[in-house]
Amino acid sequence: MNLIISLTLIVALIIAANLITKSAHLRSRRLFDGVLLAVNLPLFMIGVFFVFTSDAQIAQMTGPTGEALFPFISNALTLGMVLQITAVWGIVVSLHATRLHLSQVLPVDPNSSVHTLALVCIGWLVGGTLVQVTQNSVTDIVEGIGPISIPAIVLQQLTFVLLGLLGVGLFTRRDLAQTRERLGIKRMTYRQLWEGVGWVLGLVWIQTLIGSLWALANPEQAELMGDLNRELQSSLDTLGEWAILALASGIGEELLFRGALQPLFGWVPTALLFALVHVQYGFFTPATLTVLIIGLAFGYVRRRHHTTMAVFVHAGYNFVLGLLALLTSYFIP
Repeated sequence: MNLIISLTLIVALIIAANLITKSAHLRSRRLFDGVLLAVNLPLFMIGVFFVFTSDAQIAQMTGPTGEALFPFISNALTLGMVLQITAVWGIVVSLHATRLHLSQVLPVDPNSSVHTLALVCIGWLVGGTLVQVTQNSVTDIVEGIGPISIPAIVLQQLTFVLLGLLGVGLFTRRDLAQTRERLGIKRMTYRQLWEGVGWVLGLVWIQTLIGSLWALANPEQAELMGDLNRELQSSLDTLGEWAILALASGIGEELLFRGALQPLFGWVPTALLFALVHVQYGFFTPATLTVLIIGLAFGYVRRRHHTTMAVFVHAGYNFVLGLLALLTSYFIP
């Protein structure tokens, strides 16, 4: 229910931001900046509460039926600091002067409510990820996620598609053709198809190389991450399931990250964000480095060609990895 409420709020803010940007009405833009600033103030105060509340006090807080009120909190001080930093980012980028400075290093329009909301939402996304990794170990995160569910993945990726389409202004600032152009959705040529196959094989080789070097340098950690990944993938035992997973993640993630966000935040920052949200593969480990390299590759493909080819490379890469995982499970019990 909380997820539905949060998604509804974000969709409403996206639609409002696009309408305000289209109208170019100064007073509406300033009002929207004020709304975003006001939304972040309670988040800052919640952060203050956790900073000045000990872990022992948190553990003693219970609900009406006696259950722990905050069972997910393992370090209240860290949680509070992350919430405060997230809120401060949201407040600061809500100020026009800040966006003027950011426009010197990022291709953002300081007068665009859409760009303002994107900056705030990126802060929320990063903050949520930091909360997750600071309050749980990688093992806890994987156990919390559980084995991959195809319906859940498809729903998640459809949400990414929705956010990407609404974010660039489908039916508010742009028609369907303009939206396709903004997102970089174009038809692939046969030459691009074969080049894409080369990218898929190259990225799979990089993944294998880093995994091999990791196993040599730190076999215990590599084995742990291998076990966790196998736990995540334990429900995927057919080629069809891997094909659906590969296609869904390729379309959803590339449409949002490379299609909608990369033209706004740039190639490298988008790749860093892409790596950060894949915390189930480990944090500050070779797995993080691998995802970063993969994200940079997808972003380069988008810059060199278009988002459609990035989708093809992403889906192909995931599918080949799935095929290898299936073959491994058949020959190595």
